Amino acid sequence: MAIHPHMSGVNCHLRIGARGAGDGMTETTADSSGHHGGMDFENLVYADRSERGKLRFTGEQRAWFLHQIMTQSFDPISPGEVREAALLTAHGRMVGYLEAVATDDSILTHFEPELTESFPDEIRRYVFATMVEITDVTEEMGLVLVAGPEWAATAKTAAPGAPVQSTSALGTPAGYVWTPRAEVPAVIDALAGTGARRAAEEELETVRIGNGVARWGRDMTDKTIPMEARIEDVAVHFEKGCYVGQEAMAKIHFRGRVNRLLRRIEASAPIDSGADVTTPDGTKVGRVTSSAGPTALAILKYTVEPGTAVAVGEVDAKVVA
Repeated sequence: MAIHPHMSGVNCHLRIGARGAGDGMTETTADSSGHHGGMDFENLVYADRSERGKLRFTGEQRAWFLHQIMTQSFDPISPGEVREAALLTAHGRMVGYLEAVATDDSILTHFEPELTESFPDEIRRYVFATMVEITDVTEEMGLVLVAGPEWAATAKTAAPGAPVQSTSALGTPAGYVWTPRAEVPAVIDALAGTGARRAAEEELETVRIGNGVARWGRDMTDKTIPMEARIEDVAVHFEKGCYVGQEAMAKIHFRGRVNRLLRRIEASAPIDSGADVTTPDGTKVGRVTSSAGPTALAILKYTVEPGTAVAVGEVDAKVVA
């Protein structure tokens, strides 16, 4: 069986880091994911996210295959268990980021629409002689996001027998229902029948940004090292030692720091993504990567600590987390 030269078949011990699994939003001092100053949904909400890319992994070595190439531990994985993981280059920069849930006979994964064209091929290039089949089910399967109190029980009632996957994507209790595309309207009707309301993407982004959670294509790209986006607690297994880019990750983890970090900023007025962040003396220290009114995420120099006064364009702001 052929194995990529950067891989090694190490017996890994499971250690999964965890982040918690308008109308109806409340602020808290710390959400269940460990992100501080975040936001939760007071009532149940849903959103159709079927546009996300989706791959189904089958075959007896499906878990072993993902274990060998991804930053998180996949072997073993039991039906119903979830993972979040990145695929890296040998130098530790991200190729893509996915979420996964295991079923009885497959592992279902999904990722941002921006990765649909490139990510599947990047994963397939490592297959070699491995007994795994990778099927693009982007058009076949739908994804309905559910968030708020008792989201999991409500999701299972709305879609009996469907795979339900918790997610840290919003930094507040939430999850996805996997269902055939043709059945998405019925699932949404069932959720609405429980009193859940539709949430616009702008509202979901406000919650995500308020909770300090990185999102692919905004706060992490192919130039990002996982620790810069602060996803290592949920997406990186530092003990398994058997994935592409592991050596680079271990050096960073055990020898010190990265040069940039994702931070949350609160400003005195609305600010825009892409704007430069400067210190009072005019020194550029980073750039805004996501924004929701006066709240934003920014990749900043590691020396910029919470409590630091900064400026975003002409707007005064403070680094808060």
